[in-house]
Amino acid sequence: MSIFDPLEKEQRAHTYRMFAYLFTDVPDEDLIEEFEDFAGITVADTYEEICDDFINLFSEASLPNYEGYYREQIYRDIPIDLSLNDVQHFYWSAGITLEEEFDLPPDHISIELLFMSYLIEENLIDLQIDFLRRLSEWIPLFCDYLYEKANTDFYKEVATALKEFVLSECGGYS
Repeated sequence: MSIFDPLEKEQRAHTYRMFAYLFTDVPDEDLIEEFEDFAGITVADTYEEICDDFINLFSEASLPNYEGYYREQIYRDIPIDLSLNDVQHFYWSAGITLEEEFDLPPDHISIELLFMSYLIEENLIDLQIDFLRRLSEWIPLFCDYLYEKANTDFYKEVATALKEFVLSECGGYS
């Protein structure tokens, strides 16, 4: 993987956006098909089952989908500052401020994945590398939890694919 290849850059940014949209709201059928094409799979779950699973997982807060929760799990025995200012610092470093009326917290998985897409599009390589390290700390744990709690094969596949994607991205920067 080359961070300098314009085609790969566009593909990477698009992949981060696709994953972000999968956690923002109930996915529409086009997004489900896009994920199936990306993952090279065909999901047997019905659209209604996928919608119900999204609602169960994320709208009813069965599965936390924000970084702070997972960093607390990872670092529970290590005294570090886990404030949201830490993630907001990345946004500010890239010249981004989140609107107050925006409905999601700054450490929501969708916001962070969209931000990574932005860093790629803007070719902010140093911030990409640093932010990817941050994502790779907690997203694998999130994906493990998602895989365990998902009632559909679709969200199990999303968990597997996101974890593999983020970890493969880390390999591209080592």
